[in-house]
Amino acid sequence: MMSQRSGTLSYQVFAAGFSLAVFLLFYVGCDLYGWRIGVLCTFGANALAAYVLHMMVDHSVKSFMPRDAPEWYMWGGRAVFIGATYLLVRSLELRAIYLKL
Repeated sequence: MMSQRSGTLSYQVFAAGFSLAVFLLFYVGCDLYGWRIGVLCTFGANALAAYVLHMMVDHSVKSFMPRDAPEWYMWGGRAVFIGATYLLVRSLELRAIYLKL
């Protein structure tokens, strides 16, 4: 039985294997073949700012989303959320403002 809630061993082994497989795909694509995806580069270059900004954007967008919203409205809200977060992080990147620890 696989359950994230109870933390069964089968779930943890599956999750570790799945995350390793996804990491391998990114390693092969980005490090070996040199592929770059602009959105991922923007979010990766300023990940801390993206993390902080996404919480604020989420709170703002969520206030316009009713709990019983139709599916198209939900997808529209998600697009606004991702777009606004990307635009804010991209504007920081263009100004060469990076948050680092």
